[in-house]
Order: sequence, then structure tokens, then C-alpha cells
Amino acid sequence: MTYVVICLVSGLVGAVIASRKGSSFPVWFLISAVIPLLGPIAAALYRRESETPLRRCPVCGSSTRIYDAMCMSCGNDLDYPQGAEIITPDPSRRVRAKL
Repeated sequence: MTYVVICLVSGLVGAVIASRKGSSFPVWFLISAVIPLLGPIAAALYRRESETPLRRCPVCGSSTRIYDAMCMSCGNDLDYPQGAEIITPDPSRRVRAKL
């Protein structure tokens, strides 16, 4: 019974940490519950979505993450960007994740 409680608490802690960084709450809940104690550590070390560089789609002009291979707005296939195409996010304009 105590192991189940540890798994649930670990899952909740990992999911809250990851959701504050902009990641998926249910996915990190499962990861942290299946791997107690290491899951929340992994969530804490995982990258922040708001700090990931962006680039503009040449077709529709919407901003996409640098690692996306396809524009989520128009469906255009994207090549890996050159240095001039990369937009670095402003750390002072940090958007809080919705809970």
C-alpha cells in the first residue's frame, strides 16, 4: 500500500513540475508514477518549452519550434533552419503555463 502512495505522490510531483515547464501533465504523471523518484528528477531536468528557439514558416509566416519538421499551421515541410532564420525567445517575456 505504501508503494502505491509513493508512486501516486511521485507521479503528481513530476506532472506538476513538467506542466509548469510547458509539458504534458498526463504523460509526465505516467512517467513519474511508473518510475518513482527518478520521474520527478527527469521532469525537473527536462527543457522548458518557452526557452526553445523558434523559426518562421516561409509559406504562412507562423512561428514554429526549431525541431518541427512540418509547420503546424499550413502543413509545409520545413528544412533545418540556417542561422539567420532562428528566432531566440526573450527570457523576460516568459509565458506561464496554464494549469
